[in-house]
Amino acid sequence: MAAVVTISCSVPGADFDRPWHDTTRDYLHAVAAGRPATAFHGACDGAREEDTRRVVAGEGADFTFSFVGSTREDDRATVNVSITGSDHSPSPYSVDLRREHGKWFVCHLATGNVAIDAGLPGDAPIG
Repeated sequence: MAAVVTISCSVPGADFDRPWHDTTRDYLHAVAAGRPATAFHGACDGAREEDTRRVVAGEGADFTFSFVGSTREDDRATVNVSITGSDHSPSPYSVDLRREHGKWFVCHLATGNVAIDAGLPGDAPIG
């Protein structure tokens, strides 16, 4: 029986300048500044994103974030981020996105990083 290993990983030297990274960056800047983030939410298979401020409420206002890693397959992407809030301690989050009519939208923000498959054909992390 073959074993499949998944890991949550950072991609050293990765460039996080893909369109789904731009959407994630703009979205999190809006949330950190207390601005409405609904413009970043897509239909996402019929399920709308809940109020993001509730998910990151414990981080406080004006949190900062950095990208940890990401993966994309077709019209779906996940970006792992580290959010540093008022307690100055980084916390892992993941942002799920979908591409709808050529534009990337946020579907879900959750605590914790998702596992990104590494070393499997077609599943390499995308920086």
